[in-house]
Amino acid sequence: MPGQFFQIQVSDSIDPFLNRPISVASYKGTRLLLVIKIVGRGTRILSAKREGESVILFGPFGKKCRPKRVRTLLVAGGIGIAPLHFFAEYLHKKKIPFDVLYGVRNKGEFVLRKEMSRMADSVSCVAEHGFRKSATVVSAIGDIELKDYGAVYTCGPRGMLIELQRLKIEIPVYALCEDFLGCGCGLCLGCAIMYKGAYKRICVDGPVLELRDIDFEV
Repeated sequence: MPGQFFQIQVSDSIDPFLNRPISVASYKGTRLLLVIKIVGRGTRILSAKREGESVILFGPFGKKCRPKRVRTLLVAGGIGIAPLHFFAEYLHKKKIPFDVLYGVRNKGEFVLRKEMSRMADSVSCVAEHGFRKSATVVSAIGDIELKDYGAVYTCGPRGMLIELQRLKIEIPVYALCEDFLGCGCGLCLGCAIMYKGAYKRICVDGPVLELRDIDFEV
């Protein structure tokens, strides 16, 4: 279901030691789509895998999330588009109307744009550099009539989520939190986050949490 993720064993050895958490971007029948951005050694090793090689996945982890049956806005920052693509498939299948706001740092970082356009009522794309509309997701959301929506689902860098939280959007905003996830199943406590005055584990209590109730300062 939307919001869930897998822990991927990067190699057959203990180096790198930790598995890498990757959100589900699509699941149809026996086909699973995972979108990987190369940010370190582990994801670089994964990116070098070729067709026919075996990869061990653990999961799925995370609470299942059934999006509300209201007009919805999906707000993606960077690779945050991947799990929101799975949300889009769910909304499209259930005939729930939705729009997409998608921002990246550089125009070459866009992924899944065409796929989103086939499902969403509208897709607005912005980039900080090299694109026809130079803006961030946070600045662009000011041009959207949020009162037309019943809920917002967002995923992106922590800085983006903090800025969105500061906007004090009146409708419910649900964040797909992506952070350090050592084990993915609640044992290591590496992903603990302050939520509604108590520590919660992103991997088992989330990753979808209401944005206004997250304390990013703790």
